[in-house]
Amino acid sequence: MVHILRSGLALVEEDEVTGEIAEAFAEVKRILQIPFVPNWMRVLANSPAAFKIYWAFLQASLKHSSLPESLQSIILYAIAERRNCEYCSAWNELSCRTLGIDEETLAAVVEDLGHVSPERLQAILKFAIKASLHPKELSAADYQRLREEGVSEEEIVEIVFLAAVASMNDTLADALKIDVDLPVAERLAQSR
Repeated sequence: MVHILRSGLALVEEDEVTGEIAEAFAEVKRILQIPFVPNWMRVLANSPAAFKIYWAFLQASLKHSSLPESLQSIILYAIAERRNCEYCSAWNELSCRTLGIDEETLAAVVEDLGHVSPERLQAILKFAIKASLHPKELSAADYQRLREEGVSEEEIVEIVFLAAVASMNDTLADALKIDVDLPVAERLAQSR
């Protein structure tokens, strides 16, 4: 059964792909350690070129980032929440929960960043959100605040990079009108 998104685009069915895309779908499940191909990958597969570009980009990001996975997830979650991206927010919230980020921190990320602790995490999240939503407004003081919290030059660049990735992911999900994957929605409902 073909699933049509609100954009009118179809989700490419796992059992209908062949060749490179079938191999890539298997690789997605193996590398992401999940039993299904996510909707965002299935809709991108309508364009093998877009799918291959995005998948190569994602793999490189996963492999080479020096930021801890939990920090990456909470940054992506905070930005998705601010950009009102239902799809990315659900995926990143689940990632945060899977990685053991506590309820109090998750609530503070959504409701009041001033209650996020430690201070270093709060500073990073505020900076990343500003980098994603208002990059031209970043000032020398914003960068200095991170340095005062012991954030290295390498980490600052990766935080900006991750903010840009979050913006791209949110744009893709929202513009393509991707529905939250049922297994993700179910796991979130169980974990809340």
